Amino acid sequence: MVNVDSWWDGLVQGRFRDVTELVLDAMAEDYVTVEIILRNINEWDGRRDEASWPARSAAPVSRPEVVRALGELIREGYAQTCLFNGQAAQVVKIPPGARPDLWFCATAKGISAIRQILGE
Repeated sequence: MVNVDSWWDGLVQGRFRDVTELVLDAMAEDYVTVEIILRNINEWDGRRDEASWPARSAAPVSRPEVVRALGELIREGYAQTCLFNGQAAQVVKIPPGARPDLWFCATAKGISAIRQILGE
């Protein structure tokens, strides 16, 4: 028999996985801030729906969820934190959410992962 704790743990873990996929997708093509990630996920353009990408069911997402997902993606080597002036980026070791001027981008590992997730 499934108990409430295991049901809840599965639900939370599934949502975190979905949010992490959405965050990785939001940064796969360009440098982005937390605000841009939130806008990309929460103001979806409709080209992909929940039926074609189950992770979309996690939207809308909150700022803390995005920051947590960024931390995990960076820790696992799928993304990196940068200071970006519009022309050049400098990779830095500053945790997501620590400063409002931080930018994020997917690494080659992250781009490969999101392409695989999306079947591209």
